[in-house]
This record gives sequence, C-alpha cells and structure tokens, in this order.
Amino acid sequence: MYTIKQAAQLTGVPSATLRAWERRYPLPAPHRSPSGYRLYDEAALDRLRLMHRLVTAGWAPRNAAAVALDGSVPAPDLLAARDFVDAVAAGLAPARREALLAAQFHIAPLPTVIEGWLLPMLGELGESWRAGRITVWQEHAVATAVLRQLHVAFETAPAPDGPLVLTGLPSGSHHEVGLAAFNVLARLAGLSVIYLGADLPEDAWVGAAEAYPPAAAVIAVPTADDVAVARRTLTALARLDSAPLLVAGGGHQYDVSDLAQPLGHSLSAAATALAVQLGVGRPAA
Repeated sequence: MYTIKQAAQLTGVPSATLRAWERRYPLPAPHRSPSGYRLYDEAALDRLRLMHRLVTAGWAPRNAAAVALDGSVPAPDLLAARDFVDAVAAGLAPARREALLAAQFHIAPLPTVIEGWLLPMLGELGESWRAGRITVWQEHAVATAVLRQLHVAFETAPAPDGPLVLTGLPSGSHHEVGLAAFNVLARLAGLSVIYLGADLPEDAWVGAAEAYPPAAAVIAVPTADDVAVARRTLTALARLDSAPLLVAGGGHQYDVSDLAQPLGHSLSAAATALAVQLGVGRPAA
C-alpha cells in the first residue's frame, strides 16, 4: 500500500489532483488506514497512470476515468484498426498515439485486444508502409509503442508455474512484435515463458536451452531472410541431449515445418494449444 504522497510520486499526478479525481469522477476510492489516511494499492496506481496518460493526451477527464475504471469509453474516442493507421499517416501526435494504444489494451481482455484489434492494425500498418502512405519512422514508432504495451502486459500478467518455454528470434531478425504478443498469450495460458529477445545467435539459443532446459522452444521466423538461420538454430537445438519440443511461428513458419511444429496464425489458439500439449489445462479423459 502507498500513501497519497507516494502515489503522486509513482504516477506523476499531484496529490491535489488525486483528491480532485476521487471527488469528481467514478474512480474507486482508495483504502483508508485506521487513522483515515488514503492508501493506494498497485491496481489503483495502474488505473491512475492510465488516466493520467489519457488526460495528458487530451481526453476529457470523465472519459479517461471511465476507461481507467472498467474499460468503458465512448466509441468515437477509440479508433478501428484502419482508422488508427490512417490517423498515424495523417500525423497523429505521439501523445495521442500512446494514449489510444494504452486505452485499447484496457478496454477488453488481452486475447480479444490482440486478435481483434492489434494484429489487424499491424497488418494495416505494414500495408500502408509498403504502399508509401506512412514513413519508416512512423511504422517504427508505432511498433515500438506497441512493444512497450505488450511488455507491460507480459510483466503484469500473473506469473504461472507451468512448463518452461523459451521464445526468441534468430540471429539477424528484429521483427519481434508478433512474438511479444504470443508471449503474453502464452503466459496467460499458464506457460512459464522466458523471452530471449531478438537477434539471438545460434550458440546463445543452445546455451540458454542447456542452462534452463525448456519443455518447448518457440522461434519466430517472420521473413524469408530469417529462414536459413532459423533452420540452423533449430537443427542445433534438436541435437541437444534433452531436446525440447521445437515450435515455429511467424510468416515463414511453414518453411521450417520439417524441423519445428508450426504455431499457426491465430496466436490465441496457438498459445492455448501449446499449453494443452505441454500438460496445462489438459481436458479430462
């Protein structure tokens, strides 16, 4: 629990503003100590951080409070995937972009957000970049912002004690957004995920698997340029004395299907199926 002074320091919202929000908007009241002092838990801090980001980006405080409280928000304030990309192309301000992404990650369960909005948006983003409607820096800025949201979602998800799964990308590969989304869903499905990161050399994959023997290793193969090095990495992992289940995802996963089980293209279904395959939530016989 945190005092109002500590909450102000941790969220960037002045104490006077915290008191005003509590009076004016439908935010849950903080806990009270026996002597009547306000006390804030981690969930309350998360709500206040989100509201602060939205208000800073220009949202009406009442609408921001509604999102921070329970995910409800007037429809015009959120953008469909294509509309969001069009707004980026038109020069969407960075603060507004960050706030819209933060709101999207709070208005529905994460599997719904990822499958129903995030992945379609990323597809639209890639098409707009290839068509020249957005610049490289705009595409990178959105991808980086999405990664921040996914990393926060991963770190704040309940830590499971299921089978260990190592995930990462092969050497030279940096397209990590799809794998970051899978990591979140796999953790929600009950798997203990260690993300090894992008651009991971073959010997580092092997070293990690020897140091922390996993039940499965998931390698992303997002582009055609990643296929050859992914194949070398998978071959090296298969030679381990206790070789893990080898799994591949990404746009070119089927180019290594002779070496690794393809995830398929529904990340939610893939995470659930892998968890069941590894003994988490296995249906009763």
